[in-house]
Amino acid sequence: MPVPTIVLNFGHSVLCSLEDYTDAASEIYRHYRQGNNVVAVTSAQGDQTDVLLAEARRIGPEGIAKNLPELIQLGERKSAALLALALERIGAPAFVRQARDLGLKAKGPHTQAELVDLDVKQLEQDLKNHDIVVMPGYVAIGENDRPSLLGDGGADYTALYVAQRLGAPALLLKDVDGVYEADPNTAPMLWRYDEISWADARERAAVLVSPKALAFAEENRLEFDIGTPGIPDYTRIGAKTGKTGPAKEPKILRIAMMGCGIVGGGVYRRVKAQPARFEMAKIMVRDKQKYLDQGYKDAELTTDYQDLVDAKPDIFIDVSGPIEPALGFTKDMLSRGVHVVSANKQAIAAGGQALLDHAKQSGAILQFSSAAGGGMPVLEMCIREAGRIVRVEALLNGTTNYMLDEICSGRSYDDVLKEAQDKGYAEADPSSDVGGADAGAKIQLVSLLGFGREIDLDDIPRDTIENFVPPNQIKGAIKRVSNVWKHEAGFDAALVLKDLSKNNFIAQADGTEAHAIFYFDDGDCYKIRGKGAGRWPTTESVMADLYDISASYFTA
Repeated sequence: MPVPTIVLNFGHSVLCSLEDYTDAASEIYRHYRQGNNVVAVTSAQGDQTDVLLAEARRIGPEGIAKNLPELIQLGERKSAALLALALERIGAPAFVRQARDLGLKAKGPHTQAELVDLDVKQLEQDLKNHDIVVMPGYVAIGENDRPSLLGDGGADYTALYVAQRLGAPALLLKDVDGVYEADPNTAPMLWRYDEISWADARERAAVLVSPKALAFAEENRLEFDIGTPGIPDYTRIGAKTGKTGPAKEPKILRIAMMGCGIVGGGVYRRVKAQPARFEMAKIMVRDKQKYLDQGYKDAELTTDYQDLVDAKPDIFIDVSGPIEPALGFTKDMLSRGVHVVSANKQAIAAGGQALLDHAKQSGAILQFSSAAGGGMPVLEMCIREAGRIVRVEALLNGTTNYMLDEICSGRSYDDVLKEAQDKGYAEADPSSDVGGADAGAKIQLVSLLGFGREIDLDDIPRDTIENFVPPNQIKGAIKRVSNVWKHEAGFDAALVLKDLSKNNFIAQADGTEAHAIFYFDDGDCYKIRGKGAGRWPTTESVMADLYDISASYFTA
């Protein structure tokens, strides 16, 4: 089954600060969790290109220096590396490729070159191996095997060229959410086009998309979208001009959260960084003083669930641990019409189909992508492909994958467990991780969403890694694999320690990485990957669910 690909371009206007790379990574992850491979093309950060040009003028010769591209390309290359680092932090797979690696070639003047070739097979192989490829725009390999610049708007041009060669859709991301009748920063009441022709865009969108990129798109009849990160509403630039209308804006959604530990603290920081989308109304914790000492505001904190209700939230986030009271609170919030985002896999698994039915009847949204997989969108895959799946093999606990790798390298179980706890991978009470209850709850969710089958935790055979000692000889890599499968006699699930060949995709997950293989009834299979443990991967999954709910509140 071919995996769809989308090409995203991040313009310099949306990469003004280091924090913007976090938002860019979230935008990429949003498309990745929808089942797309992603090629992300970067511009230089902010005014970095202008800074480098000024330095070149100070030290270089008059006129256009032959070595200018060697300097200017550093801005785009740095930007690509920063974006890849931001993706790595949230647990998304990412691989940086340079123009030379991808055979991106150009001809003509070395500061105004025209793209002429791309090694499509290499890029497709990179996407197959890594899912997300980050590449700098604006620069290609020119004559005499030297770098050439593509002129103003070169990153837009790069993204459209790559999209055209791949036969993939393209989305150019700017600091405005589409093409307006005039500059919306100077006249904010202007209306926006839902679609506009290439010819009209040259007049209306010249400051957003370079004439060179527009000319390339029109010549190749390439339609593309233009928008801004985090807002899933775009202007389509293509063959015709459509109607205009008021742009959609998000409603600020009030959030009540239960739990503020490792993941909850990450969610708090990300929510506070999005004041145009979310407001943290109240947080329920066990010990207020602990969080007051950390700088949280007294007005935000409570130990009483009723205070969460009285805060009149639009969304309830559960990043706590035990099944109860979390499951009861989740049901109550849904009954009140409050949307729920949960990272509590035990509570959601215990609620099962009855909880899903309750959410549907209430009319509120229940999202729990972060309950399994961390940065690997395993539950999204189950929902998207339900009915086709016949078997799933996955690493669903990044903590124990990390521990097994370290133990098999010669370290003791006790030392590795303490290190996992110190790094925030394992809880103070690690029994759920090492004993398999954590992975078992995730198996329950995979069974429910991917196969439509409910299974009790006690009915899942689970190998423990408590006090694990590796065998004297390991053939490949020791992994504890979650298995869920259909067969002629029915349905089964198990959590099994296996010595896998190093050629096995599951065995290639290192440390806290998570890998999964989905097998389908037509004989095809689909592989996904990501980081399966840690604050930021789980935080990103929570935020992705929040963004999905927020998207339903965009109004003109």
